[in-house]
Amino acid sequence: MSEASIARLRREYPDIAVLARASGPARPRGGFRAWLHRTFPNWSARRTGGGPVLAVRVRVEGIRGMRSTARCRYDLIVDTTNLTALLPAVWIAAPPDHEIRHVNVWPARNSFCRWSGRKLPSLCWHTYARGWAEAPPHARTLGAALEYAKQLLNTENHDSPAR
Repeated sequence: MSEASIARLRREYPDIAVLARASGPARPRGGFRAWLHRTFPNWSARRTGGGPVLAVRVRVEGIRGMRSTARCRYDLIVDTTNLTALLPAVWIAAPPDHEIRHVNVWPARNSFCRWSGRKLPSLCWHTYARGWAEAPPHARTLGAALEYAKQLLNTENHDSPAR
């Protein structure tokens, strides 16, 4: 994943930000929130140079969940290391785990996010993974993965094993 790929997504996701690069992923020091504040003082800060992008952070809107259609902002961390093979792991940095009611989100205790260095809630792709595997490799992009995430967070599959 390149910086140019990220730049093309800024029209639809203006706050998308690079979280880690192959040349040396950023590591949190002094607490995850302090690190994010130091690294991304404003979400639209653009970083250039460096190696391939390994993870990004982006905001998407979804529903609160548990049969509520109230709107909720989700701050996502997306692993971009192997997009053409698998649906990416996606963790939720905000809202906090105890506030998440969406049935398609795994609780934090089930998923360690290597980019934040702690356990975070994560998306349960469930049936979405089959669609990703059946898509041609050129269609398995970060933009497509973010569309999947938006679709998942704006509906609820009550057959999901997550919550």
